[in-house]
Amino acid sequence: MADDETLLGSRWLRHHIPTRETVQQNRILRPFARHLSDPALWRLTRRSVPRAVALGLGVGVIIPIMHVLIAALLAIPLRANVAIAAACTLVINPLTIPPLYYAAYRIGSWELHHNGAVINHGAAEQVSGELSRVLFWIHHASGPIALGVVTIALGAAVIGYGITAILWRRWLSSKWRARRHARRAAK
Repeated sequence: MADDETLLGSRWLRHHIPTRETVQQNRILRPFARHLSDPALWRLTRRSVPRAVALGLGVGVIIPIMHVLIAALLAIPLRANVAIAAACTLVINPLTIPPLYYAAYRIGSWELHHNGAVINHGAAEQVSGELSRVLFWIHHASGPIALGVVTIALGAAVIGYGITAILWRRWLSSKWRARRHARRAAK
């Protein structure tokens, strides 16, 4: 049963991975088509998949827009699987961005030893208008948010790489055990 699921998963993945022709036809990717048509960038290997997961998660967290394209292009020099890197950036979406940035603010504030109050009420009273208060808050929160985003991106990349490498190793060892058992049963 597990082999059928693995086979169906690989069939689905092969069906949805762009071909060389589709990459060369895409006007945005056309300048990179020669590099993206390298078969090594599309293979699922024990090195390329963890790299791709780490790259996709890191880029997805740090860059909120156009992260799929950026991850695909960064996969070329890093020799990571392009499709996996692009897919892992999709963890960041309009539903996950608000909690991510709130967590980034909290983590960044903790790292910078800021207290929970972002707005200095004395300075905020001097600035009139609601827009000015919002801009004042953004100005004072931008440092902790930026530091928190970088921390979350690095953490997600390291954890994603580690988990993927461990799962890949376990999957591979289970395949080896199954082959050994099949050989012993055939004798």
